[in-house]
Amino acid sequence: MQKSSTMLKLFLGLIAIACFVVPTALGQITTAQDPPAKEQDKQKAETVTINGKVSAVTETTVTVVDDQKAEQTVAIDDKTKITKAGKKATAADIKADDVVVVVASKGEGNSLTAVTIKIT
Repeated sequence: MQKSSTMLKLFLGLIAIACFVVPTALGQITTAQDPPAKEQDKQKAETVTINGKVSAVTETTVTVVDDQKAEQTVAIDDKTKITKAGKKATAADIKADDVVVVVASKGEGNSLTAVTIKIT
């Protein structure tokens, strides 16, 4: 009879531990997965990609005409990464009629600032 009592205590002890550990672990898994998905959605919503041909360029802006003939003027700042043929470039390397891929972040009033400009 003492063996049954010991087994019962052991079984009840394991059940008690499981009651505390399992809900905590489940809560951690759910919490850990939610924020990254929201961050990815936020980043996607804040950037746009513009493919097209350069119609005008200055030291601080590039104007691109896309396939639908829509013209977009995008600001260039110190953080903008510009590449040409896979190598680092500057705004001075961008010329009218260059084909570019611009990834830009949206700002206030739908203003656009280039994150990257790839001259193809």
